[in-house]
Amino acid sequence: MRFDELELDGMAAVDDDEVRTDDAPRFRRLLALLTDLSLFAALTLALMPLLPPVRDAFAIVSLGGFVMMISYYYFVGSWLLWGKTIGGAIFDVRVVADAMTPKSATLRWLGLYLSLFTAGIGFLFAALPSRRSLADRLSSTCCVAA
Repeated sequence: MRFDELELDGMAAVDDDEVRTDDAPRFRRLLALLTDLSLFAALTLALMPLLPPVRDAFAIVSLGGFVMMISYYYFVGSWLLWGKTIGGAIFDVRVVADAMTPKSATLRWLGLYLSLFTAGIGFLFAALPSRRSLADRLSSTCCVAA
């Protein structure tokens, strides 16, 4: 079989009875997030030599904007297609929602960045008994053990 004849499998449809509702442990969620963020740190370091020799504010902001744009497509695309990112696949963390739409995935991505820009305050919501971070609350999702 040639490579162009292969079909990629998306998320398999499951019955409501088969869906696991075990909350993902907080430590595994943290490790999955750190894994995903390390990918973007590596991307930034790999692109730094492409900046002009005189690094002004415009060049730094342009690189940051590019990395944010790539992170949007990475996170939103991964959540929509598979329900988890590379970090989530490694640490068995899956994002579930009643209906994962591009709007809810975008709200989750915005919540992720709001939590990062506020020095992790949005992530501290996951320490509450509901175990839902700011990103989970904004997008009406939750993280379960995959």
